Amino acid sequence: MSDSQLKAQDPDPEKTQAAGSESDENLINRTKQALLAHTRHELRTPVNAIIGYSEMLLEERSERGIDSFVPDLERIRLQGRRLLELVNEILEPSKAELEKIDFTVFGAEVRHHLRTPLNDVIGYTEMLLEESEDLSDESVAADLNRIHTAGARMLEMIDELVHVFEIAAGKMALDLKTFQQSDMIQDLVATIQPVTETEIEVPEEERGFLLVVDDNEMNRDMLSRRLKRQGHRVAVAENGRQALAMMEDERFDLVLLDMMMPEMNGYQVLEHVRRSPTLNDIPVIMISAMSEIDSVVRCIELGAEDYLTKPFNPVLLRARIGACLEKKFLRDREKSYLRQIEEEKKRADDLLHVIFPAAIVQELKATNQVKPRRHNNVAVLFADLVSFTAYCEGRQPEEIVDSLQVLTDAFEEIAIRHGLQKIKTIGDAFMATAGLLEPLDNPALNCARCGLEMIWATEELSPGWQVRVGIHVGPVVAGVVGHRQYLFDLWGDTVNTAARMESNGLAGRITLSPQAWECVSEFYRGRSLGSVPVKGKGSVEIFVIEGPATDELPVSKPW
Repeated sequence: MSDSQLKAQDPDPEKTQAAGSESDENLINRTKQALLAHTRHELRTPVNAIIGYSEMLLEERSERGIDSFVPDLERIRLQGRRLLELVNEILEPSKAELEKIDFTVFGAEVRHHLRTPLNDVIGYTEMLLEESEDLSDESVAADLNRIHTAGARMLEMIDELVHVFEIAAGKMALDLKTFQQSDMIQDLVATIQPVTETEIEVPEEERGFLLVVDDNEMNRDMLSRRLKRQGHRVAVAENGRQALAMMEDERFDLVLLDMMMPEMNGYQVLEHVRRSPTLNDIPVIMISAMSEIDSVVRCIELGAEDYLTKPFNPVLLRARIGACLEKKFLRDREKSYLRQIEEEKKRADDLLHVIFPAAIVQELKATNQVKPRRHNNVAVLFADLVSFTAYCEGRQPEEIVDSLQVLTDAFEEIAIRHGLQKIKTIGDAFMATAGLLEPLDNPALNCARCGLEMIWATEELSPGWQVRVGIHVGPVVAGVVGHRQYLFDLWGDTVNTAARMESNGLAGRITLSPQAWECVSEFYRGRSLGSVPVKGKGSVEIFVIEGPATDELPVSKPW
């Protein structure tokens, strides 16, 4: 911060009004606190560099088994730690100490306390740099230079900050209101807005179901009551075993787990939770009187979301719980969205299987397209209801569709049993193939058996209805057409001929082309119905099945 940064700006009415709502004494203290927080932040950056690089150099010397430089590096590290302690101690005073601070002399005191360890850091670093040049150790010299740069920068910052404190003291004494309206001061003070107990209750959407685990009854009572005041639902457990049993029975959003407990300590409970497939997504905050870094690190490595030491700051506790719950709720929503996506994908897959054969679905999903192909020796079956148009006259749509749905369902099941693949329904017509996607020894025979069962099913399910079935066998072209409404379909002379066999056939009978009849004649008795004109082929003789050639088919079925 420079002198120019502290010069008063044009007053902002909103800021002036906010400042006026607070007593001068409180605002002065918060202004002091803001300046100290800013100073603490600025000084910690070079201190962090001094400690970090000295520790890395010590680790590298230890790994390589080199003793040179180690004593002086250790001195630099210790003085870096001392600097950090001083920065935290001097620049983070208690409320009582804050009120007594006089910025006219405070800056000089800060400089006095920090210069001694900082001079040691710079001095030892310069000596090591000279020795590293003699040893031509460039890797060490690079990190030493970084330490020296951080130390030199910290010296400059201390002098700058002392000057800032002197300016701040003078301006506060000269014109408090103008000083408070400085944009820089307003921004600094805004960073440390006090949190009051009136803000204790959290919004309803941020509340959760929490489990407090502690073997001390007073600790359980105190923590659970505080959490209930914030609006959370709270359950308590007095030991680790009870906590695990409760977690298996109920779904908690967060667990606050004590470290030292009989039967099962916090480590053991946390390990069990993280190994459990049903519990491992429950966030856990460890609460313990142990503040040793090893304990904190072990808990985090075991999967704890956070670690708070007793006695805990209630405001900090609320903030940590809020952060954990927010992440938990976000993860829950993500899982819900993923489930919805999977359900939508399944519905889409189911729909694809309704529209396409399974083999076509696999190809479409794998390549995003279905190549048209020519297939030889495919039997095509058409089944059509006789006089269906006349049946529809005078009947309600619901009755017509319901009856047609029952029959179509039966036709689909029959087709599957006989190895046929349904292609489509066109009004009251049903089209299927045999030998298209899966090879069959005699596709026409499969179609004949399927067609006979369709005729019998129609008579049983819909008294008064009759169905004509036509079959032809030969090559076809198959593929998918359309972009908005996909359709898997067949084309070619074989399809046209099969349709002509059905349309020229007899009610309640199967009509076949000469090629199809040749494939099934050893299994069925039949007769010729003569020749009929077929578009593109002239006159074609057609055959009708009259009964089984052997006892291969059930004799109880009518012919």
